[in-house]
Amino acid sequence: MGTKDLTQVRDTVGISLIGSSESAAAVEMVLDEMPDAKITDNDCFYKIERDGILRFDMAELADRLGREYTVHDFLVNMTSYYGRIVVSDGLVEIYSEILPERFRD
Repeated sequence: MGTKDLTQVRDTVGISLIGSSESAAAVEMVLDEMPDAKITDNDCFYKIERDGILRFDMAELADRLGREYTVHDFLVNMTSYYGRIVVSDGLVEIYSEILPERFRD
């Protein structure tokens, strides 16, 4: 009987967002900008998955909502994520690459 390699490389990243009008706008943005993303509506929360990167631009979300929307507001609606998260002014990104580009050879 041979040994089975239990290690698999995955490029999938994901985020869960509490069900809200802001999260619904984020889901619509993902559908428009990242049509290859997989979105699951679980009634009280959304799960969004995609290979490589998920990118949430707060200026775009604010336009969709018709009011100011900050990274802080977005993070309040986020319940969990997997991947390497980078939070900056006006932008939340989740990468499958764990090691940032600046540290790679």
